[in-house]
Amino acid sequence: MKAGRFVIWMAAAALASLAQAAALDTVKVGKSGPPMLLSLLELGQETGIWEKNGLTVVSVEFAGEAKTMQALAAGSIDLGFGSGAGLAFPVKGLPATAVAAMSGPPYMLVLVTAPKSAIRAADDLKGKTIGVSTVGSLTEWVVHELSRKLGWGSDGIKSLPIGGASAAMAALETAQIDGAVVGEAFGYESEDRGRARVMLSFGDRIGLFHSNVLYAANALIARDPHVVELFLKGWFETVAYARAHPDEGAKVGARTLGVSLDAASRAYRDEVLRMASDDGVFDPAAVEVVRRSMKEMGILETVPAASALYSTRFVGTRSQGGSR
Repeated sequence: MKAGRFVIWMAAAALASLAQAAALDTVKVGKSGPPMLLSLLELGQETGIWEKNGLTVVSVEFAGEAKTMQALAAGSIDLGFGSGAGLAFPVKGLPATAVAAMSGPPYMLVLVTAPKSAIRAADDLKGKTIGVSTVGSLTEWVVHELSRKLGWGSDGIKSLPIGGASAAMAALETAQIDGAVVGEAFGYESEDRGRARVMLSFGDRIGLFHSNVLYAANALIARDPHVVELFLKGWFETVAYARAHPDEGAKVGARTLGVSLDAASRAYRDEVLRMASDDGVFDPAAVEVVRRSMKEMGILETVPAASALYSTRFVGTRSQGGSR
């Protein structure tokens, strides 16, 4: 009799588990490359934060922001992590909306050169060719913004779309390019292996900026905006957990990115502890940096209205500068 009751209890528990799994909303989220910050998607999975918030999150990595935006346009993902530089895509017709600013200055990106390169400082970059991921990507934008800040105009440093970090390293080693923009963790890993030298961090050079921006497909917003709300809630819970458990977060990041724990830990300090936003609120001053550059860099023919670049429906905006 007892055995029969146990079997019934186990069956009921299994059915309850299946019902709970069926109730979860599945959301496909695109990553533009493998920055350490976006390993929080995997951290949220491992800690059960996504499930607690009623979501099954499927993480999909793309080689650059343009690929992520193409996937959003095609409807193959629901949400995509792009950049502040990508705010031009919806203006150009992308059926997606910028819904949250996920981080500050681009400490996640570094410029690497060959170990024996004669390039030793930013002033040596004039006229040089730097490898970037894709046209219209953040990696391309930071190169031209750095050139502008150095007083050479947007084209004082040349950019060459080369693909992912591995392709960039191959081009660097064969002297096809003078330097490359890569993720911070990958840069440190390459330096430790003697393949490259980390020359500068773009976070130190660019300053006020939204490096990671979350874009939601307009179809998702129209169909089920609550899913966007649930994702943002889970994301910021994960950010809080990552800050409180940096050792655990760095281990997940190292495993996700396929780099050493030392490289991951160094990048984690910048990308999660230093630049991650706690609330996703847009800073108009940070948006203005991109808005101003869109015409200067030939991304758009005219400077768009700030209201056309992002939505305050899900996280709002600050009245003045000072975002994390």
